[in-house]
Amino acid sequence: MIAKLWHQYGEQFVRFFVVGVGATLLHWGIYILLNCLFGLTDAQSLALSFTYAAGYLISFAANYVASLKWTFKTEGSVSKGLGFMFSHGVNFGLHIGLLNLFLWAGLGTWMVSTLQNYTPWLTEWVPALNDAANLLPLPVFVIVVPVNFLMVRFFLTRGSK
Repeated sequence: MIAKLWHQYGEQFVRFFVVGVGATLLHWGIYILLNCLFGLTDAQSLALSFTYAAGYLISFAANYVASLKWTFKTEGSVSKGLGFMFSHGVNFGLHIGLLNLFLWAGLGTWMVSTLQNYTPWLTEWVPALNDAANLLPLPVFVIVVPVNFLMVRFFLTRGSK
């Protein structure tokens, strides 16, 4: 059963993860590059918003192509593109909603306390783990990444063999 699930979804999920990490690095890199090219500072928030959006749009397009060609090995179409955009809109909403829910529930603070109690050496070695804001995205990723994988897979593999 597990071998069948791995064969059906596992390899795609690993490729999905690699593409997602690549898209994130591409987005961040374009954002930094544009900011350097235009000499932008944090005082120019509107301009920074444009460079952030430009990086996101370029990485979104690259993510779409890589997801089609490598992750799910399928052909593109207008409906698949719209489905991809829809799934990423839902994904963004899940990210923001869960992050705020977990923040309201105090999950980050609980995670820091648990790490400090059970692995104090780890929180001393990596001081960033003592900040609830740094840990809070982790449970969000645990929920959102598989959900986004299933949505993107659904929209990009519809009608494929």
